[in-house]
Amino acid sequence: MTTSDSPAGGKTALILAGTLAGPVAAGGLALLSKPFGGILGIPGAAVGYIVMTCLVIGCVTALLTLRWPVSRRVAGGCAVLAGAGFAVAGLVSTLWVFVAAVLVASAAAGPLIVAARMVAFESRATLTGWQVATAVGAAGAGGMASLYVADPGTGLVVAGALTAVLGALVVAVESIAPRRDTPAGYDVGPGALPRGLLIGYAVVGALVGGTILPALHLLLFRWNTFGAEQTNLLLLAVLSAALVLALPGPDTSAVPPLLVLGAGGPLLVATAPGESTLAIGLAVTLIACARAARGLDFELVQLSYGTGRSAAVTPRSAAITALVVAVAGAAGLGLVAGVEQFSGTGTGLTLLSVPTLIGAVLCGRAALAPRSAAAPLLQGGIS
Repeated sequence: MTTSDSPAGGKTALILAGTLAGPVAAGGLALLSKPFGGILGIPGAAVGYIVMTCLVIGCVTALLTLRWPVSRRVAGGCAVLAGAGFAVAGLVSTLWVFVAAVLVASAAAGPLIVAARMVAFESRATLTGWQVATAVGAAGAGGMASLYVADPGTGLVVAGALTAVLGALVVAVESIAPRRDTPAGYDVGPGALPRGLLIGYAVVGALVGGTILPALHLLLFRWNTFGAEQTNLLLLAVLSAALVLALPGPDTSAVPPLLVLGAGGPLLVATAPGESTLAIGLAVTLIACARAARGLDFELVQLSYGTGRSAAVTPRSAAITALVVAVAGAAGLGLVAGVEQFSGTGTGLTLLSVPTLIGAVLCGRAALAPRSAAAPLLQGGIS
């Protein structure tokens, strides 16, 4: 893997920009679909469809980085474009302008998030920073939805403006940094990913995507009604997940049990719906998934630094793992939402536990990666 010689400020700005464009802006947009629908004069569910379209477009542009990896300066430009798109979407009330702005923002966010994730894998410190920032960003989306439920555009403008400013900082830093033959931190090797690793990421995505919105909506009579009371519960649950991410570990062997524990969260919410049990169920799922994702990310680093083979943390693996989480999250949400139409949200959450439990078992049975005694990056970092 190429050693980066970029200033630390550029790395930090890129990681924060990716967090703001992903969990904060896009997550807040999803949580505030009903208020945005009121501003635009369309049903909240229609805004939800727009958000899903944005997710698809972001995945497609992220997929393109498998063929054409982006440099950090280009990623900074993507951050400027994504931030501007989200800010414009928060300012307008005309439907076609809103749709065009969020589509442009999502298209730029795909390569940005992959590049930010790639930077995060350069050291244990930056990887932990990325993980904590992502969790805090998700909490920020919940906080934004609570604070700006009556004025959703303001929250999106703030998130977009901050993303654009950080992107401009990345461009400025990279413009004066030494030139490189390949994008910083990128390895040109193929980096094959073990099946168990991909299954683990898929289970994490399905649990998070299929649990959060359906669990919050379980307290309501209508699927597209949302309020600050629900987002406050989400904020508490995500903050608890952010706190545990700062702890050392876990080892790869702990990932399957964590995924099994995470699958219990939807069951708890479905069988005993209420504010307290919902908050506990969300916290159980998010904490377990956060820890499991941390272990999976460390295992991905282990492939690069601990086996002596060609590095696995390439643009390809960074994009693939991010895409697996995103697609599985959409699939988990789609499963619960589809079942909800016929048998209720509780049934959908219960059924969500079935494939995720199977995935956890398969993850445990598959060899995530060859172990090695030499793991210089991770020594002292995994317990």
